[in-house]
Amino acid sequence: MKKFVLTVVAATLPFAASQASAAVVASLPGGTALPIPADELLGVSGPLSPAPGVTFTSTAGSAYGFTGNYSFVSNGVWSGTPMIGLDEGTGYFELTFDTAIAGFLGELNWTTDFGGDASIEIYDSANNLLESLLLETGGVNQVAPGFYGFSRASADISRVRFNEEFIGVRNISTLTDAMGAVPEPATWAFMIFG
Repeated sequence: MKKFVLTVVAATLPFAASQASAAVVASLPGGTALPIPADELLGVSGPLSPAPGVTFTSTAGSAYGFTGNYSFVSNGVWSGTPMIGLDEGTGYFELTFDTAIAGFLGELNWTTDFGGDASIEIYDSANNLLESLLLETGGVNQVAPGFYGFSRASADISRVRFNEEFIGVRNISTLTDAMGAVPEPATWAFMIFG
């Protein structure tokens, strides 16, 4: 039995060194709201700071803190709650975090009318793509507009990028630590086999 346990533990050790994977989530228990000020700015590219330690930048004209009617055409209209969004059909905007986070969630919407690929991506501090979610491609929704984000087993998300198709986000929350994260395979092996 001892030989079996050592074999299982040895086989799982390489996973301990591998990078933690991101889970796409539709809720973020324990998350903290990231306020977007109602600044009513259109055509901005930043940098702007919605909260201490968070920076907004954009490659295209963007809406920032916009509360008026913002049309996503066939995906509906937003108004009332401050949002950040592309005010053009191409380009991207980003939220960069001075201190890496373990989770991000936002209410997302986009158009399907320009034939692009709306997506959301997360990156670490070395600019490595950790995970992405394709929302729309070629005018076809891959998922319905709603709450989407990512949860990590470690706090290594330094940047969240929103791409193409007049994409917008509001009702943002972040998770600063990974207290509720799922353990890595090696951790499970050590817990199971002592």
